[in-house]
Amino acid sequence: MYLNGDLSYDEMKKRLNIAIHQFAKRQMTWFRKMERSGYRIHWLDARMNMEEKLKAALEITGQEKT
Repeated sequence: MYLNGDLSYDEMKKRLNIAIHQFAKRQMTWFRKMERSGYRIHWLDARMNMEEKLKAALEITGQEKT
């Protein structure tokens, strides 16, 4: 709608932020349901650098980094 000129930049930005927030809430609801159903979710700290995330992911999956 913004690209077609139907929305101003500010309105597009506002709607996009709302949609992103709503999507994130749905994701968290889905993950909580999975945990309640007995699935283990392995959370990684987003503040870790990529090397730390990779190391943690490989440890979780039982793989070694080469």
